[in-house]
Amino acid sequence: MNNIIEFKKDCIMKTMVSEITDISLTHDYKIMDDTVEGYFDVTGEYKITKGSIEKEEFMYTIPFTIALSSMIDKSTINLTISDFNYEIDKDVLHLKMALNMEYEEIKPIEEETEESDILSTIEEKLEEENAIENTNEIEEKEENMINNENEYHNELMDDLVNEMDKEEAENSVNKIISNMEESSYYKYKIYIMREEDTLESIAIKYNVSLENLREYNDLENINIGDKIIIPIISNDKQD
Repeated sequence: MNNIIEFKKDCIMKTMVSEITDISLTHDYKIMDDTVEGYFDVTGEYKITKGSIEKEEFMYTIPFTIALSSMIDKSTINLTISDFNYEIDKDVLHLKMALNMEYEEIKPIEEETEESDILSTIEEKLEEENAIENTNEIEEKEENMINNENEYHNELMDDLVNEMDKEEAENSVNKIISNMEESSYYKYKIYIMREEDTLESIAIKYNVSLENLREYNDLENINIGDKIIIPIISNDKQD
């Protein structure tokens, strides 16, 4: 980008001036944190009268300051003289200078997020919330299971009657209860298989062996969502 910056300065000469015979303008500058600090050097010669042979020299140093925007890339700044004019009024030298400042702007950093990524993130959060909700419901159901053998009989009947006729379910439940009466088990949990579950992880979680699980379940045909019976060991049961 380019920006023209104009400056004006009136300089008092040593004597009356009849004619400027020579004049030149140079400049130098330094880039600071939020400004450009620099100066112009104006040098030349003039005649006091038109018929004068001798010439007088003059020199003026004119400082300048340019404020910088935070959006300007300071490493790209380049200042050059684009215009220079002057006028004489008796002993006053009227100067007009213009600098052309070239620079580049800093591009703002924008975080581009695809719509699909946003939707994916929302879906993942919803899935996590649903998984937590389902887990809480399952754990609440497990904690509220009644350990009474009669209620256990009825609950187990309800779980099994959907997959076999009533008589077969009754026989299966009675067999399980009979086995429990002969063993050290008198509590149980109904557990629903989840995607991340394995039989080994369930056995470790509930401190039972795979052999114990096989006594009450058909482990050859266990799928996600199936219910399995987990016997719980009681160390307080009397013989």
